[in-house]
Amino acid sequence: MHGKAVMKKGILYAPDFLVNAGGIINCAWERKGYNRKAAMGQTEGIYDTALRIFKASADLDIPTYLAANQAAEHRITIIREAGLRF
Repeated sequence: MHGKAVMKKGILYAPDFLVNAGGIINCAWERKGYNRKAAMGQTEGIYDTALRIFKASADLDIPTYLAANQAAEHRITIIREAGLRF
């Protein structure tokens, strides 16, 4: 709703599920047998994901929350089609 207004003011908004992804990754690793190295490695990918979302937002002239939602939906579709489980 306010995404375009935020963009026009030059505010770079990072959606909560992007910012909190590290905690979710850590919790997922706790559930399947904690592997600190793997959890940290996966968490390091959040930076690149954020950059891709910010770039998509700018390239498509859409709010960052929408670019993030589209990226998440795309990832879910790929995982579902591969028959993988969350």
